[in-house]
This record gives sequence, structure tokens and C-alpha cells, in this order.
Amino acid sequence: MLKVSAANRLPSPSKGSKQPAAPTSNNDYNPSHLQILKKCTHLIQFKQVHAQIIKTSLQNQADRHLSKLIEALVGSANLPYACLVFDQITQPSTFAFNTMIKGYGTNNLGRKGVYLYSQMRFQGLNPDNFTYPFLLKACNGLKQGKGVHSLVVKYKTFSLEIHSLTSLITFYCSFGDVESARLLFDRMPEKNVVTWTGIITGYVKQKRYKEGIELFYQMKNSGVEINELTLVCVLSACANLGALEIGKWVHEYTNRKRIFLNPKLGAALIDMYAKCGHIDKASQVFQTVPCKGVYVWNAMIGGLAIHGYGIEAIDRFMEMQGSGVKPDGITLIAVLSACSHSGLVEKGKEIFHSMRKDYEIEPNIKHYGCLVDLLCRAGLLNEAYEVIINMPMEPNAVLWGTLLNACAATTNVELAEAAMQQLMVLEPSNDGNYVLISNIYAAKKRWDDVARIRKILKDGQIVRNPGHSLIEVDNIVHEFMIGDGRHPCSEEIYDMLEKVTLTLKEQSGRLWNCLGASKC
Repeated sequence: MLKVSAANRLPSPSKGSKQPAAPTSNNDYNPSHLQILKKCTHLIQFKQVHAQIIKTSLQNQADRHLSKLIEALVGSANLPYACLVFDQITQPSTFAFNTMIKGYGTNNLGRKGVYLYSQMRFQGLNPDNFTYPFLLKACNGLKQGKGVHSLVVKYKTFSLEIHSLTSLITFYCSFGDVESARLLFDRMPEKNVVTWTGIITGYVKQKRYKEGIELFYQMKNSGVEINELTLVCVLSACANLGALEIGKWVHEYTNRKRIFLNPKLGAALIDMYAKCGHIDKASQVFQTVPCKGVYVWNAMIGGLAIHGYGIEAIDRFMEMQGSGVKPDGITLIAVLSACSHSGLVEKGKEIFHSMRKDYEIEPNIKHYGCLVDLLCRAGLLNEAYEVIINMPMEPNAVLWGTLLNACAATTNVELAEAAMQQLMVLEPSNDGNYVLISNIYAAKKRWDDVARIRKILKDGQIVRNPGHSLIEVDNIVHEFMIGDGRHPCSEEIYDMLEKVTLTLKEQSGRLWNCLGASKC
């Protein structure tokens, strides 16, 4: 620890104060020191270093040392004091401006960061490789981000710079503009693992899983080293597509490369196996994860839930608490879902009503959704309706849709109409809701109401979305829709389907003939 000489040290906090003194060492204070900043943990320590810089640094050194102080302050979440130090610098460097822009962006004060960039350019300072990535983090909308993109293009120094372009791709993906990100990505002459992971993540977050996996294959073939973040993202796509073979390849890759199974990667593997129908394999992975954080427990409990192993999920929930891991909101969603899928109505209601008291978790709309689903699956539709109308927040389309689906199974017209009335406001173009209510009316032979629903569909030009299915063959995910002719092998597929249909008819005819002969 660096020692500040008695002559130069600021007064220590008063006796009994909990605020620590500045770090010390066996050497007298050196104006060029920077190591001391890494050892500061409290604002008063930074202030003491600040005083020493002002008192002992030469004029040509002071600004550089203050810039480093700003960097340390921003990194320690002391942005207000960093602003005061920045204002004290007579000639801020690009480094100082970058650091402050980064600080504003990290603290959701993007407007100040953008304004600071304008000041920097007004003072005649040129940006460097870090300026635009930091500035992008300060942007709060696509319009601002595109403005930064134009600046990157304007300065040809950065138009091919991988760090700036990768930041742009990440920015576009964060705002859901995958098309702009992809255009930029395809034009990049050089791509690193961060670039590839950024674009793949963008597709997966937009639920364009198939395209995300296709990009992953391109990444593999490009020779770029794959990291844990890439694998977590790909496993998420595999889980949602049911692409088991690709997911197994990722698992084998982690073993082959001896990649540490951290909690996020372990949870992603468990989730993938569970959603692909292999809960036993998910359980095996769960046992091998060395650090079972809350993500890992949530994935295992959620996997057991979707497979209908409610008792086992609750046992894991209790085991989780016994191991010292505190449940979070997602844990409770998984447990309530387990109760719902296994018909454990009373247990689910008990857990829901104990959330605040036992787990200090305020139920949100997803928890209420689980409770409504639990009651609807048990046929307690009136109780589910009471929960929906009395919950402390506005019910969303998911809750009303859950009730409508349950009404379709019991042909409860009164509650179905109440749910549909809300859904026509929340989801006016969702064709599935109209089909459900129409089927409920048809089951009750209320043909006038069926005709009325069809007229609403026609007048509103609400198009029925065709059903589709996915199948994985040789590590390639194929998507099919009703009457689909887009697949390159569609003619061969339809020919084979026709042959299978004819064969089934022939076999069926022979079976009936045999049955008829046996009766004779």
C-alpha cells in the first residue's frame, strides 16, 4: 500500500467514523503514481488522492493524473464527484471525454453523454477507437445510434475498425433492428468472437432461432474461437427449436475444449435437454455443474415442471433452499408452473400466497399468470376469473387467453365472452382468439354468433396464421407450413407423402378385408 507523507495527507475522518483512510505503502507519495487509485474503495480515499494530485503534481502532469482519477471514480460508481473533477481539468483529453461519456451511458444519463461529445468536437479534439462505442451506450434510441453510425462512416479511420463496427452491431440488435445489424455484419472485412456472438444473440432475442443457428454454423466454419457466451446463446436457440443434435454437439464441444461449466452455461445445457425431451440428461448435467447458482436450480426446477414432475420439482425447490441458495422470482414461476402441470392445486396456492412472507418476493403478473393457469387446468374457472379481476395490476392478454382456452374445454360461454371482450381490445388481430370463441359458440349450436365472429374476421381483414412445424435432420432445422412450397426439396417431399398416403390406404384396405374374412 502506498504511504502518503504526513505533510501532504488530508485529515483522517473523525474518531469513530466508519469511513476508511487512504491506502498507504512504505514509499512517499509520487505524483506519477496510479497504483494507489486501484486500492481506493471509498470516496474519501479518492478525495485524499485528489488533494495530493492538486498539491504535488506539476501543471503538465495534473490533467493526466486527474483523467486517471476520473476513470477510477467512474469505475467505482462515483459519477457525481467524477463530474466535479472533470470540470477542474483545464484541457481535457479525448481519454477524459471518453471516460465521462462512458460514465453517463452506464448510469442512464445518455443525453449528457451525447452533449459532452458535442463539447469535445467543439474543442477540436478528435475521437479515437473508444469514443464511438462509448457514445453508442449513451444513445437512447435508433435515431441517435444511426447518427453515430454516420459519424463512423464519415471518419474512414473507424469505418473498418472492428471494435466500433461490433459496437454498432450490438447496438442495432439491442433495439431489435436485426436487419441493419446484418447488413453491417455482412460488409465487415474482419469479424471476431464478439462480433459473431453479437449478431447471433440479436437473432435469438428476436426469436429468429433458425437464422441464429445458421450463423453459428458459419461462425464454426470461419475458424473463430467460440466462447461461453456464444454457446449459451446457441443453446437457447436449440431449446426453443427442439434441435437436440446441435445442442448435444455444443455439450460435447464444452467437454472436448474443457470449457468451465459456469452457472449460465450449465443452466443453458439443462434447459436445452429438458425442452428437447431429455429430462434425465438434464438431471445428469445438473449433477455435474460445480457451482449451482440460482440460474442452475431454476433451469432444473423448470425442466421438471414442463415434464410434469411436480413432486420432484418441489423437492428440488426445498433442496435449493437447504443448500443456501435464495429463490428469486423466476424460481417461484418454475415452482408454480410445476404445480400447475401436475395438478397440485392446494400446494400451488399455498406457495403463491407465501411469496411475500417466506421469500420476500412481490408477485408480478407472471406469478399471477401461473396461478390462473393452475386454477384453469383444475377446472376452477370462476376462481381464476376472480383472481384476474382482483389482481393489483392490469391483466394482460396472456391471462385472458388462458381463461378463454380453459372455457373452450368446458364450453363456458359466459366467462368466454368476458375474456373475449378484453382480448378484442388487447389483441384485436389475434386470429386464434376468434377461432376459439367461434368453436365455443359452435359447440353450443349458437350459429348466429359463429356467423358474427366470422364477419368480424372478414371485416377486420384478420388473416388466419397457418400452422407450422419444425424438424431437425442431420443438424439442419427444417420448417414447414400448410401447403408450403418454399423448401428446395418440396416436390420430392410431396411425392413421398403421396406414396406414404397410398401405402397406408392399401394396408388399411387389406386389414379390413382380413377382418371381414375372419368374421365370415
